[in-house]
This record gives sequence, structure tokens and C-alpha cells, in this order.
Amino acid sequence: MQKTLILGLGNPILSDDAIGLKVSRELGKHFPDADIVEASISGISLIDYITGYDHLIIIDSIKTGEAAPGTVHRIDFAALKPTVAEGFPHGVNIATAFEIARQAGEKIPKTIDIYAIEVKDNTTFSEKLTPALNAKSPQIVEDIIRDLQNIT
Repeated sequence: MQKTLILGLGNPILSDDAIGLKVSRELGKHFPDADIVEASISGISLIDYITGYDHLIIIDSIKTGEAAPGTVHRIDFAALKPTVAEGFPHGVNIATAFEIARQAGEKIPKTIDIYAIEVKDNTTFSEKLTPALNAKSPQIVEDIIRDLQNIT
């Protein structure tokens, strides 16, 4: 049996940045065999959570300003290029973190699905999503479920 992790990323006190946490909770209701983890981390810190899984589903927020809040962007993990920014190890992107883990002999998921949800406000201190994003949350969950069913 395939071991799956749904990893919701975000900050629960920065308004829309919490969408990854909320959506991962809802997805867990539809995928009862998956483990659900909510975290406010990035980069190399992700490795502690993802090792030992076959399938990883990451749900996070993104603010491009080029799409309406609630738009679900599916990010192709294979297209991500490893990079290191100042402040290593905190400045590594996900592709770099996973490559470091792979080279260290860690068991990295074979299948990685990344969903970034367009947000309006990820800087205001609030434990609530903006009304527009909150209203779209059920549709976001449905869109991700539909996409996952189409690729498995």
C-alpha cells in the first residue's frame, strides 16, 4: 500500500496564508488513509516531515497578483530547479532540500504533487481568511480532489 502525506503549509495567524492548513484538513476527510501534517516551515525543514512516504501532496499559498484569490496553481515539482539563497540552510528551495535529502540517502516520495492557492492577503495578522477566499475554500478542495483523481 502506498503511504501518502498531505502536508499543509502556512501561518495560522497571517490571514490567507493559512489556506494550506485549512485545505489540508479538509482533504484529510476525503483521503482517510493519508497522514495529515500542518506546518509553518519551508526549505530544508520539510525533510523531517516527508521522509518515508511514497506520495507527497503539498498545499500552500501563493501571491502572484496575476490570478484571482482562490485560483489553484498546480506546480510541477520536476520543473523546479535547485537554488540556494543567502542564509543557507534556511534559504534553500524545496527542490534543493529534496536533493540534499536524496543525496543523504533519505527515502524521498516518488510522487510529489504541489498545489499553491492564490491569496489576497498574507500579511495581516488575523486567524481568519479573507471573506472571498473563505467562500471559495470548498471549491478549492473539490478542485484538488478532482485533479488528484485524474492523475492517479
